[in-house]
Amino acid sequence: MSMLGKLIYERRIAEGLTQDQFGSRYDVSGPAIFKFEKGFVNPSFRLWMTMAADFDIGEPIAVLLWAKAKLPPEYQELLEVKGAKIKESEVLYKSGLKSTDFSRMMNRDKLRKAVLEEKSLARGLKAFVKDDEIWKIYKPTGREINLLRDFFGKFGEGTKGKYREALRLLREFTGSDN
Repeated sequence: MSMLGKLIYERRIAEGLTQDQFGSRYDVSGPAIFKFEKGFVNPSFRLWMTMAADFDIGEPIAVLLWAKAKLPPEYQELLEVKGAKIKESEVLYKSGLKSTDFSRMMNRDKLRKAVLEEKSLARGLKAFVKDDEIWKIYKPTGREINLLRDFFGKFGEGTKGKYREALRLLREFTGSDN
């Protein structure tokens, strides 16, 4: 997924819209939004600038993000802004799309509720957290939820069984037996 695609996807999910609903806002089809989100194609410059304005991304950064997306992947990291590389996480943060940090939540009930209310999480991860038996047996921490989201969520929606296995793998790798 390209940076533009990620921004479009996360904004659409945060607003709880389907691809068709989101696309109608910009006079494009749902399949076009799908292609943008997956990085198969990039929006036109004019369309991207309209979206970026709606996402509260300043024009200079929006232009650079669009130009960066047009470069071959091996050259994208070379694009610099005034001597400093564009930090994509900062753009996500500034645009209001930064993910919730579940590691700060110590109360397990509040953690579970927050995870289930987070619109941008993979369905498989939510199913994993929603399952009472899995929740009681594995007792995932907020840090583990962050890791599952950030590492395994990038591969797709997954299933609760796959996230259970991913948690086991995480614990084996980190030496944690929570």
